[in-house]
Amino acid sequence: MCERQWVSAALEGSVQSISLAAASASGDEVLARIDELTQQNRATDADECVQLNPAANLTNPRAEAALSAGLCSRPSLGYPGDKYEMGLEGVEQIEVIAAQLACTS
Repeated sequence: MCERQWVSAALEGSVQSISLAAASASGDEVLARIDELTQQNRATDADECVQLNPAANLTNPRAEAALSAGLCSRPSLGYPGDKYEMGLEGVEQIEVIAAQLACTS
């Protein structure tokens, strides 16, 4: 275990407790715990608070779904219609649509 001497004993105890639980769990148990905590965090953000920190960058669920579907799997460098790589025609159109929506919002 890595001890963090720069934090209070109470905080270090909490971190060590979480760390020990993860270290003694199976891979499937750790993944299940991460899934549980992810859902808990999403519910907290959606139902229990108003995020006023502009750096929080809460993503719209539909945009998140598009990104996880491979939309952001590689960079899209260059202006729409003049990209540095091939195969980004769909992304180019999405960029133009998104820019238009941003201008009209």
